[in-house]
Amino acid sequence: MAGRTNSTKNDIVDLAIRMITENGYQSISLRKLLGRLHLTTGSFYKHFASKEALFEAASIRISQRFTEQAAKAIGHSPDAMTRLIDLGEFVVQKIASQPFLTDFLFFNPSTASIYSSTEEAPHFELLDLTHQVIDSLSESPENTNSEGDLFIKLWSFIQGYGLLIRNGAVRYKRQFLKSVAYQLIDIHTN
Repeated sequence: MAGRTNSTKNDIVDLAIRMITENGYQSISLRKLLGRLHLTTGSFYKHFASKEALFEAASIRISQRFTEQAAKAIGHSPDAMTRLIDLGEFVVQKIASQPFLTDFLFFNPSTASIYSSTEEAPHFELLDLTHQVIDSLSESPENTNSEGDLFIKLWSFIQGYGLLIRNGAVRYKRQFLKSVAYQLIDIHTN
């Protein structure tokens, strides 16, 4: 019975992610989602306390998938700046290619607790990876910013740049991403 229960929970999360990918999280109706799975609301509430709890589980799963992909994209470069540029490029490409999924992951109000820094809150692996990369930059002797300040500067730029690209306002240029990253970090190159 436990195997079927876990399978049902996974099926609900997987379908929610597919529906979010296709139409955005704002259009998710529990009735439609459960209807597609031939489940009752009782079955849903056996696994999730609320729609927000489902969204939190979906966000964590999406973050895990993105983190696996991002880890491959940034490779094992010993250069923290190259890892940052590669991670930024990955995020920008995801924003452009999977707009509903990234909107959900980054801006879904029901996951606000995940972005908090408390130990009790679940963590986004992608956010943790981003902090690791930025933390390695903040340790540079040329850097005068705290890790928190660097995170806000870089994360804001990457998301904003991704939205401009997604909406067709600008085209992606790696050199531009690199140049702005250096400016935001305030590390001067030769």
